[in-house]
Amino acid sequence: MSFSLESIGIKAGGKYETIYTTMNKAGEMDAAPIGLKCVDDYAVLARIFEGSKTLENIRETGIFVVNISNDPSVFARSLYGNLEENEFVKDDDIVYMKNADAYFIALVKSIEDKEIGKDHVNDGAKFSIVNAESIKIIINKPGTKALNRGIFAFLESLVDYSRIDIIDDDKKDEYIKKFKENERLIDVVAEDDVKEAMKDLKERLIEKGVEL
Repeated sequence: MSFSLESIGIKAGGKYETIYTTMNKAGEMDAAPIGLKCVDDYAVLARIFEGSKTLENIRETGIFVVNISNDPSVFARSLYGNLEENEFVKDDDIVYMKNADAYFIALVKSIEDKEIGKDHVNDGAKFSIVNAESIKIIINKPGTKALNRGIFAFLESLVDYSRIDIIDDDKKDEYIKKFKENERLIDVVAEDDVKEAMKDLKERLIEKGVEL
């Protein structure tokens, strides 16, 4: 089955938390939690740091699978090491997660080697930008939506807003720091509706006399 990426909640401009599954030519399988940026209905890109098994496999085969899941243990275990072999399914030259809510096959269009000058994560790290196109989407669980951290950051800020009138100055300073970090995150990863909601929340905080 083939759909646009919006069928699994992935919209142009947004960044999403997903699990990449890859396999080298020897048939060795790997899973890793990696962010995904959506360019349009079918085009995506990923920033993957040098030394990653995922990047090595993508360079070797030119194809990978992006799995959509809401299972926290899958994100954790694929970060700490790898998933169990029985959690993968091989299908010709690809591998995907057996229990993925949805997944799509991504065909690599280009790989650009980069080096960070300085950002909030690392300084001078080498990474690659992988540009790819989704060529097939499988939805195992109707209504599946890819995770976007922006909505969670907004909800945390909204909870803090509900308490802003009943906390002391020290706690208020802590909330302001959290708000600014959430605002930075939302600006980078969130969809447009969340960005607009965050702008409105900021205006309401300013109206309450909070200095941002």
